Order: sequence, then structure tokens, then C-alpha cells
Amino acid sequence: MTLPPLLELGFDCEHYHALPLPGGIWDQPAGLLRKIRSAMNVYHAFKQYQRGGKKAGEMAKWRKENEDMWQIVSEINGLRDNYG
Repeated sequence: MTLPPLLELGFDCEHYHALPLPGGIWDQPAGLLRKIRSAMNVYHAFKQYQRGGKKAGEMAKWRKENEDMWQIVSEINGLRDNYG
């Protein structure tokens, strides 16, 4: 499976506990950290959805308990429907 470049970069940063360029957050290209965080948020929301939100009879409960994650999953699925 090929990962989007920002998600792959996010995993590298998370794994090595380091940012991609020297000097910390002020030394990063404008907007890069927000883009990485967005990609990571989508990834983590879908992982949680796969674990608990897709189980038969559990979806409504999961949605209620995880409203923020459901919003991300719902928006991405809507994009998939419109562009996929």
C-alpha cells in the first residue's frame, strides 16, 4: 500500500521523534506541520473507526462516543463518494 507523502513523513517524524528539518517547528516550511497533523488525524480516526465503528450493531454507539473522529471519517468518505 502506498501512503500519501505527508502521512509517510508524519509516521517518520512520530517514529523517530524528530522533525524533518533541523531546528524544530520554526525551521519547517510554512504549513507543513499542519498538513502533517491533518494527515495523521485522518489516519488515526480511520484506525479507530476500523476497530470499533464498523462493527455490526456498534456503529451508532461509536459515532456518539467519538463525534470528532466520526466527523473526520464522514467528511473523508464524502470526498471519496464525490471523487472516487
